[in-house]
Amino acid sequence: MSGIDDLMAQSNDRWADAMRRAQGVEDNGLGEAVKAYYTRYFPAGFFILVAAGTVGGTLAFRGTPERWPTFLLTFGFLLGFIGALIGGLVYNAKKVVPAAKLGRIDVLLSLENEEKKQVRRQIAGKAPIDPEHLSVTRAAAVQLRRRLATQLILAPLYPLIFIPQVVNLDLRGDSLFAWLMAIGVGVIVAGIGFLARDFRRAGRFLARTAEQTASGNAPL
Repeated sequence: MSGIDDLMAQSNDRWADAMRRAQGVEDNGLGEAVKAYYTRYFPAGFFILVAAGTVGGTLAFRGTPERWPTFLLTFGFLLGFIGALIGGLVYNAKKVVPAAKLGRIDVLLSLENEEKKQVRRQIAGKAPIDPEHLSVTRAAAVQLRRRLATQLILAPLYPLIFIPQVVNLDLRGDSLFAWLMAIGVGVIVAGIGFLARDFRRAGRFLARTAEQTASGNAPL
């Protein structure tokens, strides 16, 4: 039985390390930060910058009204992309980063792959919750949610790179290439949807398990 005892001791040591790393990790409003970005800051800032870039390009190059789509797809989207990049990085640093306490190390670092997989399955709602190690699973959910929040803040940049090219190709009559690129944009958008799904799953897990912890803090 010594072999089994050794394995159990090693497992206990791994979880003890994970529990120490989980102390102090908490979500202090990641959901609200991401929601505010997508419902207020990004749409307002992007459309203002696109309009400003379009008008500015038209005036600078003395474009005629018939050429405004060209200026929209070049100067307008270019300024919108640059603004979204800079604004997203600033918003992430000012609003997203302070919205979670992460600790200095990944809480799952000491666990084996199968143990990490079980933790992620619990967060995704695909496995029963292990109350003995709930503090570790909740901390892992916060760290996952924080990484996903940053990805979601920067995610709109990827389709913005390709949308003007798709429209330009279509306007030039390159329908085949336009469709292929449009499919690529669709794949990117679908990927963003998966990020949002995982972000919400982690949030629901934290809300569902909040009453089982001493902190009682749960994200919206």
